[in-house]
Amino acid sequence: MKNPKIIPLILFTCLFSKGIIAQCPIIPAPSSYLKFKDRFDFQNLIQTNFSLIPANIKAYFTTEMSVLFNLELKQMENIKPTISFLKVESAIHKDWYEIDVKTDHILISFSSDASCFYAINSFLQLIEKKGTETYIQNCKITDYPKFEWRGLHLDVSRHFFSVEEVKKYIDLMAFYKFNTFHWHLTDDQGWRIEIKKYPKLTETGAWRDSTVNNHYTTIPRTYSSEIYGGFYTQEQIREVVKYAESKYINIVPEIEMPGHARAALAAYPEFSCTGIQQNVPGLWGVFDDIYCSKKETIDFNIDILSEVLELFPSKYIHIGGDEAPKDRWKKCINCQRIILENNLKGEHELQSYFIKKIDKYLTSKGRKLIGWDEILEGGLSPNATVMSWRGTQGGIEAVKQGHAVVMSPGSHCYFDHYQSKNSGDAIAFGGFTSLEKVYSFEPIPAELSLQESKLILGAQANLWTEYIPNMKQLEYMTFPRALALSQVLWSVKKPSYKVFQDRLIKKHLFLLKQKDVNYSKAIFYPKMTISKTKNGIRYNFKSDLKDYQFIENNANQYGSNSKIEYLEEIKVNLDRQRIPNGETAALIVPFYLGLEIKPIYINYKLHELLGLPIKFITEPNERYSYNKELCLLDGIIGVTPWNSGEWLGFDTTEIIFEVNLLKEVEIKNVYLSFLDDASSWIHLPEKIIISTSINKKKWDVFPFTVEKNKNTYQINKNAKYIKYKILTKKSIPQNFPGEGKTPWTFMDEIMVNFE
Repeated sequence: MKNPKIIPLILFTCLFSKGIIAQCPIIPAPSSYLKFKDRFDFQNLIQTNFSLIPANIKAYFTTEMSVLFNLELKQMENIKPTISFLKVESAIHKDWYEIDVKTDHILISFSSDASCFYAINSFLQLIEKKGTETYIQNCKITDYPKFEWRGLHLDVSRHFFSVEEVKKYIDLMAFYKFNTFHWHLTDDQGWRIEIKKYPKLTETGAWRDSTVNNHYTTIPRTYSSEIYGGFYTQEQIREVVKYAESKYINIVPEIEMPGHARAALAAYPEFSCTGIQQNVPGLWGVFDDIYCSKKETIDFNIDILSEVLELFPSKYIHIGGDEAPKDRWKKCINCQRIILENNLKGEHELQSYFIKKIDKYLTSKGRKLIGWDEILEGGLSPNATVMSWRGTQGGIEAVKQGHAVVMSPGSHCYFDHYQSKNSGDAIAFGGFTSLEKVYSFEPIPAELSLQESKLILGAQANLWTEYIPNMKQLEYMTFPRALALSQVLWSVKKPSYKVFQDRLIKKHLFLLKQKDVNYSKAIFYPKMTISKTKNGIRYNFKSDLKDYQFIENNANQYGSNSKIEYLEEIKVNLDRQRIPNGETAALIVPFYLGLEIKPIYINYKLHELLGLPIKFITEPNERYSYNKELCLLDGIIGVTPWNSGEWLGFDTTEIIFEVNLLKEVEIKNVYLSFLDDASSWIHLPEKIIISTSINKKKWDVFPFTVEKNKNTYQINKNAKYIKYKILTKKSIPQNFPGEGKTPWTFMDEIMVNFE
């Protein structure tokens, strides 16, 4: 391979402009905001009628005013308050509140304790501080939430977070009006909740003796040899539950079953199908060893849940239900006996049998079972609620059956995905979920009727922590994306993304900094787009923010004689007729973010197909069709962990597309690259059929079997047109995640070598 060609450095810097703040500074934006002339100016001492609000809200309000604005709140006898509270008993909407700001008085009306808390957080966001002046613009706000379930999830099994870190997470949720904390307490890699009847769950199950390094797809794998783990005592659980209640957040605990149980089985192997003693794994992924479906195992889980119910008052108890391979059940005498005795049709109905036993117990205790959408398979329990993560289809199916649903699709709500194209960002699970994509999310599918849509309780974002080892990285992956989701879930009609973006930059990034949050700055990164030119393609770098400009340094990097020019965008053209075929190149785009340089590296191949016409007979799935006409011909080689902006994704068993070479050439070989990531349901195809033609009347056909790590296929034929036919597995094989479903095929680049 030739030495990489390095395109000269292009130096960017972002400059703030003097744009005015968006009309209403609150996120999530209220239902109604009326702005008036004049303003309410704060004095150092502010009189309030605190007697009308709960003590926890009084303490919260007093503390936040002091910490954020250095303002003192007091209730003084015989003095008319400057901030008054009024409870309204007959509000039309649940958790309604109103804030009326006049020059000499502020009235905060509310319909419930929770709505009073929401009003306080809106009030805090209204306050402006400039120099020695602290004030609120005169206005009137009327507000109430759209969805009942406004949630964030946290996986503490893959990486553990302390009580104080969990409390900080809850604080940030509360400030942006989330009301549900989904606490993922058990999984293969760690059991995090004390169960007094089964002490080995934390003595053994809470600790692993190694953890995989780098990404789990990295070959060869290496491991750290340090013991890792931790757990919460029941007293600590009660403490966190009480703390969340003071912020009007309900905690929904998740105790995984029947899959993701390796940590529990490391402690009590007798509840597996084999009874074999195994350790707590330090590798991410899905494991064959799950709970056996025998009565003793179900009783074991009921015993655990009986203690969980004592700790968590939540109406909903999450039991997981996802990614449970059936290989052990197929070979287990106990499981097969249960199938026969209960006239079940197979292992999927056996899982439904297991879940229904748990559902019956929870119902008897006045609670409701909620699980991931796999609990639909084999038949849904009568009282179950579904959390739809594999897209929205599972949620739609559950609603059609009359069940309540929480939407949490991976396409928009998985915050363990990458949020920028910057290669300097820390490693993530894979995928790409930008701030704008989160903001575009609509929890109610268009397929549902008005009546059916009432069964959509709301939505939540999920934080899986395989690659989130500490609080700083947790904050980085969560914020500001959580603010976008808060807006989606709160407002009946959300503002435009541009308005949201403006509020975020001018107000809320500052507030996050005040709260010591290590938020992502991806919103400021140059956005790269790719377009066709007459003879190739163009990489275009431009700020997504019109109020920002780039600076280009056209002289030597950091040179004293640098010529500085202000530019709105940078363009890099690649001409397929003037480049050596197959040469590897790297485009390095450093740009300033404050005083920090954040380089973006783009590795690509220079080849003769750049920007040529392509026709898709089989369309890629709309979720993974970014820049469809160029994605396979833009020169950018997809990387792992995969980022959806570099790959086209197909969920069909046959893929056909055609490339027009524009002229007859002698083809030596063709190059196709596929992604292999079975844990994400992405598999290599089985067969490739390449057809070539000069006139599209007669075709020469070349079939090939796909082999791992093989990308180049010999042709040696003259052609003007190339047709690609890719045949995939009919279904995902047994014992893989998504078993029995249609596998995904992901492609990133096609190339041709000419003689």
